[in-house]
This record gives sequence, structure tokens and C-alpha cells, in this order.
Amino acid sequence: MSTLSIHIAKINGVLYSGEADSITAPGSEGVVTILPHHVPLVTALRPGRVIVKKGGDEIFVEDVQNGILEVTSDSATILL
Repeated sequence: MSTLSIHIAKINGVLYSGEADSITAPGSEGVVTILPHHVPLVTALRPGRVIVKKGGDEIFVEDVQNGILEVTSDSATILL
């Protein structure tokens, strides 16, 4: 199974950087779950929870107020 390269950062440092199976985030139009080979996407984030999963387990969880999510076919980047 493919994985995504995920990077989550704030102005003061990196919160998470690694491989995962999926990332779920509160996009501007609703909650989105990103899997490997997703179509490219850029969306603003609204208040909610970012969840990164690998092997069925939640390996990173962060409450967010705003930010930007950028997705390519093999990576997802969140800037908070």
C-alpha cells in the first residue's frame, strides 16, 4: 500500500514530518480525508482537528484554528 509524505508546521517549527496512510483535516468546505494518489488540492483550514493515521492508528492529532492544506499525489503539507 502507498503512503503519503506528510509535513505539518507552524511558524516556530515542525509539528509532524513523516509517512502515513491518510490525513484528515477541516477544509473550508468541510472535513476532507486525503489518501495516497489524491488529486492536487489547496484549501484553507477552519477550526477543527487534524488527524494523521498509519496502520489504522492515529499517530498525530492536533486541534487547529486556521491554516492552509496543500496536497499533491504523494504528499500533504499543512501550514498553521
